[in-house]
Amino acid sequence: MNKNDALEIFRLKSALIMTQWADRMKVFVVENKIAGLSLEALKDARMNPNSKWSMERDALTRAIKREVAGLVNRIHFQAYLAGIKR
Repeated sequence: MNKNDALEIFRLKSALIMTQWADRMKVFVVENKIAGLSLEALKDARMNPNSKWSMERDALTRAIKREVAGLVNRIHFQAYLAGIKR
């Protein structure tokens, strides 16, 4: 079975983006625990659409969508070039 290089790059970039996001959220939780925020307050912040947590999650969603768009563009361009070569 052939591997698609564009898909492999997408997988790597997506994994990197999600790992970085998870690490930032761990730091966010630890910082807020040190500042004295309760577990309940952290849960509320996670659900609040105006919290830093939600903003970071939205940024993650946008970053993954950007990578998906890049993947689609690369695959489309590869197919276009393959069609020209025939």
